[in-house]
Amino acid sequence: MKQLTNKQVNKQKKQQKTIISKCVSAVLVLAMVITLCNVPYKAKAATTYSMSTSAITLLKGKKHKLKIVNAPKNAKIKWKTSNKFAVTVSKKGKLKAVNYGTATIKATYKKKNYYCQVTVPDSSKRVTLNTYNVSLVEGSTYQLQPTSAKTVKYFSNNDHIATVHANGLIKAHNPGTVAIAAENSEGYATCTVTVTPNEENQTALDNSVSKKTTAIRRLTTKNNIKYERITWAKNKIIRFKIANLDSDNVKKCVWSTQDDEILSKPNNDSNVIVAGAKTGTTGKTTITATVTDKTGKTTTYNNTVYVTKPGINTKNLVLMGPNMGANRQQYISFSGISKYSKITWDMSHAPHVSIVKYHNKASIVGNKAGSGVIKATVDGKKYNVNYTVYNPKFKSIKAVLAKKKTTTIKIDGITGLTPTYKSRNTAVATVDANGKIKGKGSGVTFVDVKLGSYTKTYRVEVAATGMKTIISKAQKIVNTWKYNQGKRMQYGYYDCSSLVWKGYQVYKNYNKKLGSTSWAYTAGELFDYLKGKNQIVYYGYIGYNYMKPGDLIFYGDYNSAVMYSTPGRTLDIYHVSMYAGNGKVVEKGGKTINYNNTKHIVGIGRVVK
Repeated sequence: MKQLTNKQVNKQKKQQKTIISKCVSAVLVLAMVITLCNVPYKAKAATTYSMSTSAITLLKGKKHKLKIVNAPKNAKIKWKTSNKFAVTVSKKGKLKAVNYGTATIKATYKKKNYYCQVTVPDSSKRVTLNTYNVSLVEGSTYQLQPTSAKTVKYFSNNDHIATVHANGLIKAHNPGTVAIAAENSEGYATCTVTVTPNEENQTALDNSVSKKTTAIRRLTTKNNIKYERITWAKNKIIRFKIANLDSDNVKKCVWSTQDDEILSKPNNDSNVIVAGAKTGTTGKTTITATVTDKTGKTTTYNNTVYVTKPGINTKNLVLMGPNMGANRQQYISFSGISKYSKITWDMSHAPHVSIVKYHNKASIVGNKAGSGVIKATVDGKKYNVNYTVYNPKFKSIKAVLAKKKTTTIKIDGITGLTPTYKSRNTAVATVDANGKIKGKGSGVTFVDVKLGSYTKTYRVEVAATGMKTIISKAQKIVNTWKYNQGKRMQYGYYDCSSLVWKGYQVYKNYNKKLGSTSWAYTAGELFDYLKGKNQIVYYGYIGYNYMKPGDLIFYGDYNSAVMYSTPGRTLDIYHVSMYAGNGKVVEKGGKTINYNNTKHIVGIGRVVK
């Protein structure tokens, strides 16, 4: 074998090192690849899109810009309004409130739809509030701020829970829920107020003390020791005893008080560790007992005595039963007590009511008709509260009247109780002392029926002249004639628009107010006609508190989802009905206004005011 030269050996060693180095590098690279393969892959989260706001209120003439959240700046978005007469929308999502009404704005992006509900309130007529729900702690206040060009009056249906000042300032008094109504001559709005107890009044403080400690405690007339902080009403006898002390080992016990105007100097009983005193003025003082036992050892015991001046808010309650609905509770409350005062309630003579207890008060709810006595003891002072529970039953709580016509509120179950009546708007309806209501002018108002301290509202709608006759005729047609669009103008047949036309015809040929005395326009044509005469009072659903009997309700569907919707008509109008009052409409089937049909309402027409 040929021997290698030194130069060849060195070259071979160098080549071996290079090969080893490359192998090591390859192994390291492979290890890194394996490591990277084991790293969990985090997929990029899908982008979510949404409308910048789902609901907004705009005043007439105001503008607002909508956008699709997370969409790129130059995204292709298709914008559409359901009611161009109320709210318009540009190609870039810019809204403009052009008339009083409502509209649904639809944005289509990447084959998905996003919506925003827009309301344009008529603040000159409709009452709008800065809030419609508010939660208050008892004792606190809240300022309601209505938007209305006309004077607004306020009403609370339970003054025990919350009252409202003439300027809209709500004052929370006791736990519960109450409706605060704000009303003007055109309509009203309601704010629901929920009152919760403040921290101090939720429950009484724990005034219990240890039963094992040797200390001065209050002694009952039955010689029972009360292991609690000592609170007692003024001008009353009170007894004390040193608990857990063996009287047989007591040689002497001297009693004293820090302030004898609050608590007189105690006098020893036959038992030297028992003493009696009389409370005086309100406040707190320290009572002391210095005890010397038979070994001569002296021990001093002290305790604080709180003297209160309890007062009660009422000694007679007139309560309402279940027929009057929820949140009818009234309160028995006490003033002049301390945070350690204890109230004990005796309900053994009160089978008609239920009670919820707080620290300084109790909520009383009538459950059935009857009378009884609720007994309470506060810091040793006894109270009796007489109550009577009535369970009134209204024959009805609403009425639809013609002008100058009357109806009387009828209530059963109030023998011995005299209700009082008050109309919130005498321009719409008046009421006398006997509950007789008289229609004065078209519109909606309420009569407040006060029974004891609780107020029940009676809704009154007064129709314009001739409207009751028109509504009655239309209802008779629905009940006795046949629905047939092909024969809509023939006697004995009707469709939605000819029903309205034939109803209006019976009173002084009022069908002429609908455009023609010889032919009934279709629903879409009638809408266009009234719009041209400025007789569409609201574009959308205004709520029946702002509607009047005889108003015409137009239905459309900009999504063309309703089978009768005809694209190409104004607002895709497919139906018209007549408002009959109390939330009811005259049409085939005689429906009540509800969410399922209000979402398609595009306008309210009024031809007779």
